[in-house]
Amino acid sequence: MKEARARWDALPGTVRGAVWMVLAGLFFTAMLGVVKPASSNLHPLAVAFYRHAMTLLLMVPVFVRSGIPRPKRENLGVIGLRGLLGFIATACWFYAVPNVPLADSTAINFTAPLWATIFATIILGEQVRARRWSATAFGFLGVLVVLRPGFEEIPVYLFVVLGGAAAWGIQHVVLRRLSQRESVPVILACHAVILCTISLGPALYFWVTPTWADAAWILVLGVLGTLGHMCLARSFAMAEASAVLPFDYMKMPVAALIGYFAYGEFLDAYTFLGAAMILGASVYIARREAQLARAAPPLRSDPPGTG
Repeated sequence: MKEARARWDALPGTVRGAVWMVLAGLFFTAMLGVVKPASSNLHPLAVAFYRHAMTLLLMVPVFVRSGIPRPKRENLGVIGLRGLLGFIATACWFYAVPNVPLADSTAINFTAPLWATIFATIILGEQVRARRWSATAFGFLGVLVVLRPGFEEIPVYLFVVLGGAAAWGIQHVVLRRLSQRESVPVILACHAVILCTISLGPALYFWVTPTWADAAWILVLGVLGTLGHMCLARSFAMAEASAVLPFDYMKMPVAALIGYFAYGEFLDAYTFLGAAMILGASVYIARREAQLARAAPPLRSDPPGTG
């Protein structure tokens, strides 16, 4: 075990970050696949609350062992902003995903890095040049291909997914900054507390007493979501977002497989082409950012104990 740990620690931070990002994508895609059966009896916003409450419960052993994580006072605003963005993204996804093919919603979710490019200029004051703006525009053309305007009626739920992707993209920008200032347990604990607090009101309004089957799905949602956020936070702590985000695209084949085997959904040519355009644009942006990042000093070395 120690030898395996030593080999893992010897890997470059970008490699470890990529592994964590692949795992995060797998867990999040599986979680969205579980949203469909979990929402069959419960309102999606209530499911969102249960999912965050379960995350908080799953972290109790960590609190018992290591104590209650306490965020730094100067980071409270950033933590609160991330919590609000996380609630918006989760509410959009949990509301829309049960009503659209999983592959379509996953393809639209891939616009998160495109939104991150836009809002990095606003939040971080990052300078974005013509090539990245062109790639961003090309990626959003891919969204139009997935939506297929003029060929068939566009489900309003896909626009809800797009809104969730925008919130998630901004959250990526915020999390990248936060991961350099706080530990993973603090980030996860604060995120769960804020999301539980915000989503409690809608959950009470749409309250339905869960059955044992509902409880089982909620447990699975909580486990998958917690693992996904742990992997995501560790990935951003290991390497620059531009270096690891391309590996998030493992979600597409996983979503297609889950949609096909679990729900009889098919990945049509429009979704495949649109996803390829979105992914191509996002990969180009990520590589371009990596090139620019190599010319700048690193933000911070790998934090101890986060591998």
